[in-house]
Amino acid sequence: MSREISCDCSTLQDACAHPRRGLHQFLRLSNVTMRQRFVQLVDVERIPVAFLHGNPHLDNYAKTDRGSAMVDFDRARFGPYAYDLVRFWVSLSVRRATRDHRLMHPVVLASFRRGYAFGARGLGHEAVDRLMSKRPKKWERSTRAYVAADGPWARRMRAHAIDPRRPRIRALWASYLASRDEDLLHDDYAIARAGEVMGSMGKRHLLLLLEPRDRHADQRLLDIKETYDEPDEGPFRSPYPHQGQRMVAAGELHCPGWERAPGWATHGGRQYWCRDIPTHKLKLPQKLSEFEQVDLAFAVASQLGRAHRQSMVGLSADEHLEHFERALDHWVEVATQLRRELELCHGHYVYDVLAQRDRAPRRAVG
Repeated sequence: MSREISCDCSTLQDACAHPRRGLHQFLRLSNVTMRQRFVQLVDVERIPVAFLHGNPHLDNYAKTDRGSAMVDFDRARFGPYAYDLVRFWVSLSVRRATRDHRLMHPVVLASFRRGYAFGARGLGHEAVDRLMSKRPKKWERSTRAYVAADGPWARRMRAHAIDPRRPRIRALWASYLASRDEDLLHDDYAIARAGEVMGSMGKRHLLLLLEPRDRHADQRLLDIKETYDEPDEGPFRSPYPHQGQRMVAAGELHCPGWERAPGWATHGGRQYWCRDIPTHKLKLPQKLSEFEQVDLAFAVASQLGRAHRQSMVGLSADEHLEHFERALDHWVEVATQLRRELELCHGHYVYDVLAQRDRAPRRAVG
């Protein structure tokens, strides 16, 4: 999981070198290399294939007015279902408020086991109580109020405004509507504003503020995000011809109805995933107590268990869970090993970042 600092811009380097949040940011950047290392540590041929979330780390868990879920399906693929479990455990371990040599407290693992069986048996998808108890603020209850209050995405759109009349913008809007079979809505909205910003991982987002012709309807804030174009690798594969279509399908499996108006678009040989930005969105705290870990472990496990079961071919629920229980201890050992290697590689990365800063020419003062 080693990573050269030359792969990343200065913003990502600084994020990885942060004394409290840096290790988890490094984990976010290391998904592909962690996946490759996972394949070296386990016999993937003996693990049933499911439609994976692909990157279930804690920064991808969010709550909106449609509930809480592990979302953001940039890395969703079909592959050995154990990878989702191991990736989540390492992320959770990094974000423990009190850490020791163990990957997680046994009570947290027991909660995950119960949650996974709960989801795999079709009993539902649980939410995190801490997030669900918080209600939207007044300015988060409509897009019009959100934009007027200069909410986070609206503020970024305003700061990085571009001409909404550009042909590329019109073409992407039309392509998105076509993906949803909503071509007839083209004239129901006017593109009032547009902006182009960079996401937290360096991907470009085109933001469109859509003004409805119906003055009684709410505005929409559409996010058109450039997708990752990763080739199939080993046991991790996608059958979808479009990366945005893959992400929409994964979302419909893992958290049906959570995203607002998801779709995809194509322009100039590039592929995009699209959705309406939620005006109310909450994330997890940086560090979790054991009580919070227990709650989160059950919630995420119930979502993964349900999605894995529904996308797994050729196994009954009993066979699926028998395999899960039989291999669980080994996968915990693998996740523990991956956490150790992640910490080691992160230490080398931070050393290189700090050394680079020391070599940088200093600006004269006075």
